[in-house]
Amino acid sequence: MAFCKFLSVLVLIHNTGGLLGAEVRSGIVGGKDAAKGKWPWMVHLNITSDGVTKWRCGGTILNSKWILTAANCWDETIHPKAKWARSSAWIGSHDLQKSSVRYMEIEYVLPHSNYQNKGGFFLNDIALVKLKKKIDFKSPVEPVTLPSVDDSFDSSSECWITGWGYTDTNVPLKDPETLQELKINIVSQSVCKARYPDLNSDMLCAGDISGGKDACKGDYGGPLVCRSAGGFVQVGIMSSGGPNGCGRQGYPGVYTRVSKHLRFINDYIHHN
Repeated sequence: MAFCKFLSVLVLIHNTGGLLGAEVRSGIVGGKDAAKGKWPWMVHLNITSDGVTKWRCGGTILNSKWILTAANCWDETIHPKAKWARSSAWIGSHDLQKSSVRYMEIEYVLPHSNYQNKGGFFLNDIALVKLKKKIDFKSPVEPVTLPSVDDSFDSSSECWITGWGYTDTNVPLKDPETLQELKINIVSQSVCKARYPDLNSDMLCAGDISGGKDACKGDYGGPLVCRSAGGFVQVGIMSSGGPNGCGRQGYPGVYTRVSKHLRFINDYIHHN
């Protein structure tokens, strides 16, 4: 598969301290502050084109060298003239206003070779980020668990999304920009397909058809995790949403189905 090397990108490992106060703020769309260390695989990508214009994405730690995210986060048709040397990612973050960090370089970013942007609806929306140096796994940093090909999750499953994105359309997360979490339902494939005709079996939907629960700008690339017998596994990657904004009635969020891309993931993270 073809890939592009984005050199001199920095990964910042964010050291977290004591618990925040009890204040609960709406985040994602309909979410709340996550407890520190609850989602230890979360990655915050802070990407820029010129050092001033910035956009956010989420990601997850696969192992000591690889991060999983969405290909659309690195799509230059969406974000032209991106200056990768000025971009950064934070691993182990909770409160983004906290200043204590460690730096690691990224070796390259590998988007899926069949990734396509169909006017804001993305096919094969998955990418791998390789680090130059290994992550030192110390609390609160741990890799995520991937599903098996045979794992099945539906509306009865306990699922969550997490991120530092907008709390509604055009509404950024307020300071101190604490990681947000939201318990969310998987939507049936037939209902999802009726809303999104280009949807295929490599995708799934999650949210609330009545609205008010959704990922938003800045959350994309982050995980949809669901509880299995052995703990949480990453079922989806946040990819896109409805045409009229986040959390709108009738339009759940669209996610890349991780189980359909296990070969792509494993071919690289275990052999490179």
